[in-house]
Amino acid sequence: KDVPDSEQNLFEMPGNKIAIFYSVWSNKAGAGRKILFDAVDMISKESKDIQRFVTLSPPTKMAERFHLRNGAVVHRINNDSVNYEYLK
Repeated sequence: KDVPDSEQNLFEMPGNKIAIFYSVWSNKAGAGRKILFDAVDMISKESKDIQRFVTLSPPTKMAERFHLRNGAVVHRINNDSVNYEYLK
């Protein structure tokens, strides 16, 4: 039920019904978006109990631009990270 606010918290949390994307990166333009949305599609088909898709992203302008351009909303700003949520 909780969204992690740090890398340590991510690995300490018990089983969760939220898909948490920690690191999505590509050198090829557009590939990061494809990786993210393909993963959302696959998880949605294979794990019906997962209904939320949230990132644990660095607090950078690059991450902010990427996620906001791809339809995410800011869920929470943490000390050292930002959680973006992709709404279905």
